Amino acid sequence: MSGYVNITQHRGGKVTFTAEDAEDSAPSSAFVKSVKEIPYDLAVLQISKVLASPEAEAPVAAPAPVNITELLSKKYCKSFAGLLAADADAYSTINATKDNGLTLFCPVDSAVASFMPKYKNLTAKGRTAILLYHAVPDYYSLQLLTSISGKVSTLATSNVAKKDYSFDVEKDGETAELDTKVNSASVTYTIKDDDPLAVYAISKFLQPKELYKIAKDIAPAPAPEGPKKKKTTKKKPSAAASPSDDDDDDDSAADSPDDSSSDDATADKDGAAPSAVAGWVTAAVAVASALALAA
Repeated sequence: MSGYVNITQHRGGKVTFTAEDAEDSAPSSAFVKSVKEIPYDLAVLQISKVLASPEAEAPVAAPAPVNITELLSKKYCKSFAGLLAADADAYSTINATKDNGLTLFCPVDSAVASFMPKYKNLTAKGRTAILLYHAVPDYYSLQLLTSISGKVSTLATSNVAKKDYSFDVEKDGETAELDTKVNSASVTYTIKDDDPLAVYAISKFLQPKELYKIAKDIAPAPAPEGPKKKKTTKKKPSAAASPSDDDDDDDSAADSPDDSSSDDATADKDGAAPSAVAGWVTAAVAVASALALAA
């Protein structure tokens, strides 16, 4: 019967509440006033005393302390756990925050391996900052993480003077994507999700803009130009030409005499000249013969 409450209405309208498992001698709590009422959904009532319950008041064993490096080593983040264990400042800061609300993003082992050359080039302070950059000082379940869609601060924000060290969280299908402006990583696996601690494996090592150059958007390449069209030049029509070139050809063929007619005309002219000369010669011979006879 744990959790049940007896409600008793007395004469004069007084109402009292008593825990079901409370002792008979335990004082009841009286109704004071209604704070908020939403019909069929919610009612908030003020009562005069805390409801006594032996079971609720029984001592409960404290939860076993969580060992961050041990937790990470059992899953996909053994390499990241090693980096935390080797950095006393980062580990102590994260470990002191985990009981008050912490969301930790650990890069998977392959992501750490590919990032190690850059990690080794950082100063000691830079290494501590980038490890703290993977921890958010608030508890976010995966459902809440995919719904916030905005900027979040990290433990590096509060531990590195005059530096932002934040990143954006965006929904990516059923999971979340973390965008640092330098690179982005997706949540690939939930290692632990138990308020006040959430630990998620991510696909890449987060690179803060405070330590690395912001990735610039690459402008899309221009579309290839198509084959150039050959430029055509139109001839200016003459005064006697018709509007269309095709019409010019057709009209010229129709109006011009054919070749045989031209040849015949030339032949007639050539033939007419000898005939005239022959006539003159004949007349001259006749005149000469007549003069000879007369003499």
